[in-house]
Amino acid sequence: MMTISIILRNLAGNTSSKFDKIAMLKLRRRLSGSTADKNSCSSKICSFDKFASLIQGCADVRFLKKIHGRVFTHGLCRDVIVGSKILSWYANLGALPESRLVFQKIASDDLSLWNSTMVDYFRAGYPEEVIILYKRLKLHQIGFDGKTITFVLKSCTELKNLSLGKGVHVDSLKLCLSGDKFVGSSLIGLYSKLGRVDDLQGVFKEIINKDIIAYTSMITGYSDIVDSIAWNAFEIAIDMLQNNLEVNRVTLVSLLKIAANLGALKEGKSLHCYSIRRAIGVSDDILETSIVNLYTRCGAYQSATAVLRNSKGTVASWNAMLSGLARAGQSFNAIQYLSAMMHDHKVTPDSVTFANVLSACAELCYFRIAASIHAYFIRRFMPVDVVLATALIEVYSKCTRIMRSRHLFDQLIIKDAVCYNAMMYGYLQNEMANEATYLLKCMMAEGITPDFATVLSLLAAFADQRDLVRGRWIHGYAIRHGFGSDVDVKNQILYMYSVCGKVTAARAMFDSLEKKNLVSWTTMMKGCLSNGHVDEVVQLFQVMQKHGEKPDCISLITAVQASADRGHLNSLKQIHCFVYRSLLEKDKITANSLISAYAKCGRLDLSINLFCSLDYRNLDTWNAMISAYAMHGFYINVLNMFKQMEEENIHPDELTFSTVLTVCSHAGLVEDAWRIFNSMTSVYSVLPQEEHYGCMVDLLGRAGQLEDGYKILKISNLKDKSSILCALLSACRTHGNTELAHAIIKELLEHGPQNPGIYALISEVYAQEGQWNAFANTRARANLSGLKKHPGSSLIESMEQGMW
Repeated sequence: MMTISIILRNLAGNTSSKFDKIAMLKLRRRLSGSTADKNSCSSKICSFDKFASLIQGCADVRFLKKIHGRVFTHGLCRDVIVGSKILSWYANLGALPESRLVFQKIASDDLSLWNSTMVDYFRAGYPEEVIILYKRLKLHQIGFDGKTITFVLKSCTELKNLSLGKGVHVDSLKLCLSGDKFVGSSLIGLYSKLGRVDDLQGVFKEIINKDIIAYTSMITGYSDIVDSIAWNAFEIAIDMLQNNLEVNRVTLVSLLKIAANLGALKEGKSLHCYSIRRAIGVSDDILETSIVNLYTRCGAYQSATAVLRNSKGTVASWNAMLSGLARAGQSFNAIQYLSAMMHDHKVTPDSVTFANVLSACAELCYFRIAASIHAYFIRRFMPVDVVLATALIEVYSKCTRIMRSRHLFDQLIIKDAVCYNAMMYGYLQNEMANEATYLLKCMMAEGITPDFATVLSLLAAFADQRDLVRGRWIHGYAIRHGFGSDVDVKNQILYMYSVCGKVTAARAMFDSLEKKNLVSWTTMMKGCLSNGHVDEVVQLFQVMQKHGEKPDCISLITAVQASADRGHLNSLKQIHCFVYRSLLEKDKITANSLISAYAKCGRLDLSINLFCSLDYRNLDTWNAMISAYAMHGFYINVLNMFKQMEEENIHPDELTFSTVLTVCSHAGLVEDAWRIFNSMTSVYSVLPQEEHYGCMVDLLGRAGQLEDGYKILKISNLKDKSSILCALLSACRTHGNTELAHAIIKELLEHGPQNPGIYALISEVYAQEGQWNAFANTRARANLSGLKKHPGSSLIESMEQGMW
């Protein structure tokens, strides 16, 4: 500027004509105008920076409106950058109408502005606004790109709007945008979250240049599916490695979640080793929690403990361990791990930790431990939030301390539907249905609207209690209050009628469903199976597939049981073919049911082939094969399989011992039975139950070793020994052991038998010995007790009477 002023002065000093003076004045005005423009531009930049910092730090709508007013006074009301920041911050503060007005002021045909607004609305939690902007884009024919499609698809996923999502998918295909990795990832997220498994692979194939984002999105999509089809995720991971793409932390977390859902311990260990070799996620809390969750879900508790011991062991990792133990029925271990967590590892538990432990206490009815945890809260002045209060209400209700539950419930200042649901379910567990019904009325009187969980919990409780009257009442309540159209509620009503034996009412409810989901079909099939309508189960299974509904493991097992009960080998083979085509053969529950079903249909060879073809066999698989051999009388194979289980370090359970001892009893293998029975407590720490003692007594009675059978009963901890004593008494009558028979009779009569068959057996023993006075006294005692033995009848006789 100094140079320009010197030039002007020189020009002014050297001008001689009027024309030169006029030219000089024009140049001065132009230069002064240029200087003014620069000053105004710099002031605008300063104003923009000032407003941007003020908007960014604004935490109140009123203050933001004041800033917005200053923007108007500085002439920046139509500035796109400032307007974008203002509308974004209005959305973050919940002032959606003001945000819309700002967008209307700055709206143009610039797609980048629309995209940034969509991103702001989505991040602020307004997916509906994203959809509205998308429709306006189509209406004004502005067009859209991959970013637009990506965030619209994410909004459809949040809103669970599948039909609109499919429409956006069609738009992306028209503009050749479906090959974009970000669009493809969003489509994968949409279809996986909404359960459209069949569309996942098609979308994945459409992506042209697949990178780690596309592969990870596909694997993450499978992690949301708790089904055997999720095995495909491991094949995708292998394909990813073959394309020289390294697995990152997000991919590993998703794969570990899939392995945990499928119970794939072998694959999970491989993933753990891969993360160690590549040093992925070192000291990462999320990855560590995923590994602990995997081992816990697969039953490898020692491996989960080793991970916690060798790492920093965050509270989230311990929570995964505790929740996995509680979910697997290892509630006692979950309570013990709380002590190790607090004292040995010095990890401070949070509310989620205590909620898991309280759930374990509820499962075991450990009232004292739950009360001590409650006292811990009081001593430490820890606030009992809704989660902990609900857990305490549940455990007190389970331990029949319903008054404590109600006292804790009344102390809550703010009650929500979850607390009411827990309290009502506690009343129902303690057979206090009137109080639960009254609490429902109180809930509505306080202005708390019962939700679907309330109706579902009441229906489930009445179904468990086989209370058909109250079940019908809640059915009417659901219809009156607008819950009757919900599919989950209708499925629960269907289940309630099924377990109460009202198959006709259940079928009427099933037929009234316009949109039947997999739960509807499965519930109807299980209801027919439990009530003896086996043929209808197979028909429903076939009709379900014609309607395009893909069966899962539960529906398959139901159809397999029905086919086995009727001996329909062809139907069973068809189901097996479907399992094979759908890659469901890796599902252990389905495979185990097929092994048992083939044996029931007389095809033991097919059971053996299926057993040998399985890569991984769990305890239930071994039990199914042992039962199959036992069903056909191959006792040598049963003992060989039991020996093979011992060699492979597979610990048998109560069912294994029951099957093996039954086989020994039928085959007369006394020595093998004694060895196996003694190993129950000494080797495997399995407490013998009534069926195990019954097998041993039956075997010893057949072998004539009656005293040994009586001794084993005397040292047992069984509360009710009457049925086993009757079996031993029958053996005494067969072998003529009068002395032992009288001792057994004395013990039976001391407990006051409630079964008329026991009196009949005792009187027969007296009659065989010729003690007619004792015979008459036993008969008289039976008559005085009011017990009468009903005469036997055959099915053929009852059918003939019904015909005539």
